[in-house]
Amino acid sequence: MENLGRTLGKYVISFLLVLGGISFLIKYLSGDSIESQPTDMLWAALTLILVGIIAMPVILSKFSLSVSRIILGIGLIITLYLAYRVVFSVEEEIEFRAKKERIDATVVQRLKDLREAQIAYYENNGKYTDDFQELRRFINSETIPQVFKMGRLDTTFEAALELGYILDKSDVDSVASSLGLSSDAFRKQLETGENGYQVLDTTYISFYQKEFAPEVRREKKLPLVSLDSLRYTPSSGQPFKMEVGVADIGGVKQPTILVEDPTPFGRPNVKKTALRFGSLTEGHTDGNWKE
Repeated sequence: MENLGRTLGKYVISFLLVLGGISFLIKYLSGDSIESQPTDMLWAALTLILVGIIAMPVILSKFSLSVSRIILGIGLIITLYLAYRVVFSVEEEIEFRAKKERIDATVVQRLKDLREAQIAYYENNGKYTDDFQELRRFINSETIPQVFKMGRLDTTFEAALELGYILDKSDVDSVASSLGLSSDAFRKQLETGENGYQVLDTTYISFYQKEFAPEVRREKKLPLVSLDSLRYTPSSGQPFKMEVGVADIGGVKQPTILVEDPTPFGRPNVKKTALRFGSLTEGHTDGNWKE
């Protein structure tokens, strides 16, 4: 038993080296095709396993003592160097992911802004558009209805309409004069709801005024919007890819849209997933990012 213990003890270092190499190998293989582990981790794992195997007494006994020491020394130096490279690569990985997160956040925000504009365009026109200049004209056009309401009725809406108690904004001054009141005094009565009149009017503003105006964005704590740069992805400055179509959904023809970043940020020669919203075959405008 004592001899067995001594024999096994000679293999402890080899076992630990091989175990360390296997741990590195498992960690390397756990990376996916998008965010892979550094290649140096693979070489460090294989070198550790190789050194661990060579360090076994049954292998070392095949070489002279001096040769064995040289082999182990070289193997350990290479392993230490690769381990340093792995640590350095991990730091680079952390910096890369932080940068990717920042860039993706700006791309997602711009996609969200384009999506809101496209949805408003669809609600106004019954379709989407793949022409950014057409979308821009819509964004600046006063097509978004805004209902203005002031005052409180003392009777039903139908009766008030028949009696002339429902006013447009343009009627306020003339009605105030007919009642012997100044316009300001009449508006004050409307605000308090004490004269039985109601101003009901619809005005129109642009989508830009409603959603993209600087004061609106500041209130929502969102970055300001520049229509000159809205169509371009901030990661590369290339135009977003915009496609529209029509899909048969439940037997009903429905307009569809797909907007995608043509140059997703990532490492060279590594598979990248483009940020996008919508689908040409399904009737939705969902984004492929975490909301």
